[in-house]
Amino acid sequence: MKLLPDTNVLVYDTVEDSEHHIDASKILDDAEELFLAPIVVHEFVWVLLKFSVDPGTVSVKVEEYLGDPRARYIQESMGTIMGALKLLKENRLPASDINDLMILTLVTESKLALATFDNKLATLAKRKGVTVIP
Repeated sequence: MKLLPDTNVLVYDTVEDSEHHIDASKILDDAEELFLAPIVVHEFVWVLLKFSVDPGTVSVKVEEYLGDPRARYIQESMGTIMGALKLLKENRLPASDINDLMILTLVTESKLALATFDNKLATLAKRKGVTVIP
């Protein structure tokens, strides 16, 4: 399966005592291809640093994900940004949801499955016909 993991999947995979660690690790291990978006990588770095993870450890994890032979780093386009803003307006969502809407628009455009533990994002994605894991 061609999969774009949401930030929370990477965080749960990294934090071994997290509630979804085993599930997140299995999701990533089972993926045929991993598509990593800049917004996801940026959020991942920010979350780990926010929780006082050593920057050296963060670097190792980023290299691990981006260096995976199955990984593809894909850029958001102008269309991705515009699509996310359109979803924000259509669904009357708060500005704080823009990152999730960028991810949703990117998976929709790229015809990828989405891995997320975020129920709100999963619900929106399913309404758009996106395959959501778990």
